[in-house]
Amino acid sequence: MSSDEGRGPVAFELTAEIEIDAPAEMVWRSLTEDIGSWWPHSFSAEPKITLEAWVGGRFWEEFGDAAGGALYGLVTYLRPGAELTVSGAMGMRGARQYVKTYTLEASGSGTRVRTVASVLGDISDETRAGYEAGGVEVLERLKAFTETASG
Repeated sequence: MSSDEGRGPVAFELTAEIEIDAPAEMVWRSLTEDIGSWWPHSFSAEPKITLEAWVGGRFWEEFGDAAGGALYGLVTYLRPGAELTVSGAMGMRGARQYVKTYTLEASGSGTRVRTVASVLGDISDETRAGYEAGGVEVLERLKAFTETASG
């Protein structure tokens, strides 16, 4: 038997925030209904990415060749127009859990979007850095898509 000293459950939180120059209802629509138009991460070359915006709904990818797909997570909390939580492995292999909450708040004529991602499992420093950068990239892509659609 071998021992993996120093390895074990790791838990951490990642936060990110962005201001989007569009009303909250438009940002919510981009986040839920139009997510496949801007989501930057996928497992296939021509993905169809869908978020079913109801409690228990799937956040998932159908592979372009229709031969398979990947479940990123399930919607576990929802306040339409204001807050969305998705829980699942989010592409990580093994016994890992990723819970991400998006909170939308009016900010002048725009919207402040804040995310908190809680991660549990045996996560390498490299994977952690990737999820931290990826969280910022997701918000930047949401902003670019929404502001282009509103302009």
